[in-house]
Amino acid sequence: MNRAVPLHRLKPGQRAQVVELRSDNHTRLARLGALGLMPGSWLVVLQCKPAVVLRVGETEISLDDAVAGEILVRPA
Repeated sequence: MNRAVPLHRLKPGQRAQVVELRSDNHTRLARLGALGLMPGSWLVVLQCKPAVVLRVGETEISLDDAVAGEILVRPA
């Protein structure tokens, strides 16, 4: 089984399952959850620079590197 890594370490095209959101910012956690990004959800990384862009279900989300670093995922 793959170990959990920060989301910003994945490469475009990689698929992963969210393991944990490590943020003390409750507003950020609520917003990410509303977009479908929560433990157990699957995502695909579309691009890494200048921002991390990913798809969760039918939703595309753009995150800065610091936020992507707070999201732990397990690559498929």
